[in-house]
Amino acid sequence: MDFIRRACISIWAKKGKSFLMLILLFVLCSLVFAGFAIQSATRASEDIARKKLGGDVTLTLDMDKLMKKMEKSNGNFEEIPPLTLKNIEKVKNLKAVADYQYIVDAFAGKVDKSPVKSDKKEDDNQAGGMTVAGSSDGKAKMPDFAMMGTNKTNSLATFKNGKEKIISGKPITNKDKGNLALIEKRFANQNKLKVGDTFQLKDLETNKSQKFTVHGIYENKEVSGSQQFPVDFMEPANKIYTTVDGAMPFSHNGSLASAKYSMTDPKLIDSFKKAAADVSSVDKDFYKWDANDAAYKTMMQPIQNVASFANIIVIITALAGGLILALLVLLSIRERRFEMGVLLSLGENKAKLIGQFLVEVILIGMIAFFAACLTSEAIGQTVTDQMLNKEVQQAKDEEANTPSGGMQMATVIGGEQDDKPKGEVIDKVDVHISQQDMVEVGGIGLLVVIIATLLPFLFIIRLQPKMILSKND
Repeated sequence: MDFIRRACISIWAKKGKSFLMLILLFVLCSLVFAGFAIQSATRASEDIARKKLGGDVTLTLDMDKLMKKMEKSNGNFEEIPPLTLKNIEKVKNLKAVADYQYIVDAFAGKVDKSPVKSDKKEDDNQAGGMTVAGSSDGKAKMPDFAMMGTNKTNSLATFKNGKEKIISGKPITNKDKGNLALIEKRFANQNKLKVGDTFQLKDLETNKSQKFTVHGIYENKEVSGSQQFPVDFMEPANKIYTTVDGAMPFSHNGSLASAKYSMTDPKLIDSFKKAAADVSSVDKDFYKWDANDAAYKTMMQPIQNVASFANIIVIITALAGGLILALLVLLSIRERRFEMGVLLSLGENKAKLIGQFLVEVILIGMIAFFAACLTSEAIGQTVTDQMLNKEVQQAKDEEANTPSGGMQMATVIGGEQDDKPKGEVIDKVDVHISQQDMVEVGGIGLLVVIIATLLPFLFIIRLQPKMILSKND
């Protein structure tokens, strides 16, 4: 083990070069540590973002693709294939699904019961010529009621946030089938309806009537409907909840508006989307599986940009640090050719001579590594904060310059209001050095040290002692 003693003596004797190598290896370890820590923080942020946004995946129309199709076809609207229960009947049975909800948007005309009149409605022209459905005789008709078919009313946003509540009867559940209806208190009072009574609704396209049984009565805290479209079906009092199969005959083409699935764990969202696409027969040109992806992208874009840059830093640092270290080792070897020649001529093993130089660099590297372990967390946090602040500001500037979308159709036609959590940009992450990071950085550092030390040695060690000494002269 004499080569280890010689390595320690050499480090102490050449303090200047040893300190220079220590600084180089410290910077190398610190930057690699920072890169790995940022990657770990990014993965942790992904889990946080998914938990904040919830574990819901919604099958709905892909409005971006529809808009592009319309642009390509010069505004000619292509018929949208209906989304039926048969298309997605196997999805609810996937292991990742904890709960599910179907939504059907539809409209109906009055038969034996009158809708609550809009206070702002003065004449039919005040609706701005707005029509929703056409009858079999070719004349457009304005609906009297907005209908929503669902398999579970208690899961709707308006019932969960208390905007609407059941005051009589029962909510609609998965077990309920047929023409059952939840009606608003004002509509019930005006028409003297109570739980168990029946009334009729008319399909505007076929003019066929169907009888509905009052399953429950709910109260909506909104006093009046839309300011922009003061028509009867926009009045909160004229919104009727029914079962999925009860609303289907009144919907366009008998289509679902959406299907929402709640995950047992938000981490299963990506795997669920792939599995759902495999077991369903949904037209991918018109529909998409959406896990609030736009909000997720908004939240994660800045930190992902920082993580990508950090990954580049790790690669560049490892390559550049290795080349610089190799150069320092090569210069050191050239200066110590006489020492090498003497040791070899005295019978020293070449492997031990290589081991001496490796031990020198590894010992210095260990000191740099432990110093980096103590300081890299603070350095990584500072670097991350600076980079992330710039990315967040850029994201906010882009958002400010982007015109807000006008996709409020669900609210206009009586559909379920969007209760998805909004994506707020992640502007703060906590950088921590984990044991896994230490193992990975230590492994990378050791690999760089070994390669950077062995490569220069190949040019010298292949020579005989006499040739080495003669080159030194």
